[in-house]
Amino acid sequence: MTSSSTVARPTRVSTVLIVTLALQCAVPPFATDTYTPAFPQVTHDLQASAGLVGLTLTLFFLGFGAGQLVGGPLSDQYGRRRPLLVGAVICALGAIGCALAPSIGFLVAMRFVQGLGGGIAATIARAVVIDVARGDQLARVMSIMMALGGLAPAIAPVTGGLVLTFGGTWRVIFWILSGFGAVMIVTAALFVPETLPREDRQRGGLTAVVHGFRSVLSAPRFVGFMLTAAFSAFSMLAYIANASYALQEINGMPPLPFSLFFASTALAQVALSVVNAKLIGRFRPERLIAIGLGLATAATALVAASVLLWNTALLPLSAGFLVLMASQAFIFGNAGALAAAEVTDHAGSASGVQGITQSLAMAVAAPLASAGGAATAVPMVIVMVIGVVAALAALGYARTRHPRMRPTPAPGR
Repeated sequence: MTSSSTVARPTRVSTVLIVTLALQCAVPPFATDTYTPAFPQVTHDLQASAGLVGLTLTLFFLGFGAGQLVGGPLSDQYGRRRPLLVGAVICALGAIGCALAPSIGFLVAMRFVQGLGGGIAATIARAVVIDVARGDQLARVMSIMMALGGLAPAIAPVTGGLVLTFGGTWRVIFWILSGFGAVMIVTAALFVPETLPREDRQRGGLTAVVHGFRSVLSAPRFVGFMLTAAFSAFSMLAYIANASYALQEINGMPPLPFSLFFASTALAQVALSVVNAKLIGRFRPERLIAIGLGLATAATALVAASVLLWNTALLPLSAGFLVLMASQAFIFGNAGALAAAEVTDHAGSASGVQGITQSLAMAVAAPLASAGGAATAVPMVIVMVIGVVAALAALGYARTRHPRMRPTPAPGR
């Protein structure tokens, strides 16, 4: 690579840039958690079955996964800024289409479009972080973005609930999401510079895309750290998918206390993400991941004891859930940064692979963990145990591999 770049990389990662990139990554919680309280209203208004309304979530996440696979490699070839803006525009247009949807079929299609744009924007935002930060700074920035992103699951359901409480309809929720898409576009246009110089971009079309995926997947430490985060997400989703059954149905927790507890677990993750960012530099990111997985293991043991020994007792169950969520603050940002550091020559492809792997892990975990419904929380415990054990194994694998010493050139570079 030549050093005479026509586009200078930013030397300082500003707060405005971090907040802007965090906005691009916050689409999933805002697009799902604000909307799910309106499911009954959508079912009635569009004369649809509950299964078809549920399909609007499925298609959103399929679109989000497809956007990540497409957006990352495209940004490696065409730069970050233009594809990021295209993704944000597609996301906003999808939300507008949802707000105007005349039928359930149209709504399902527009949810896919919304997810596609959100996936493109999110994966390129992570690639921008990899472009502008290295080493401890990369892990620190990812932790801060995780802290900012963690606010979304606490804010989104409240927003949707307020709209419905004060007489708004599900269409108003999608107009709000359209406004969120507009904010994504404006902030990206104003505050995200081009961070990938022309001479550093991949060339070769589809061949380069395939090469990029092959290159990142052939880096053992990348794969190890990527799977560490993915399996940790697998374990975390067991709580998210089954918490309402375990706490509300089995333990009789009323809706408002449940909502407040659910928000508190997200805020605990936010708080520890800030702590993690301050600890980076004093402790190696690998050590912090190990601490996080240690906390997750202890939390899983507490949840398992509650379910298997104490008849799903509320206090130990709630404490285990809280610690499990909070522990992710030491895992996701650090594992993502260490994985990305191995393949900086294919930052977009790496971001896409990490994103789709975590999405698939969470998509698989949710139905498995909630299979017991209100009858038993044992499937949730099994999913948690599998996730934690697999994450520990993936971390061990990554730590025994040697770092990649030099980038692999793409065809046409």
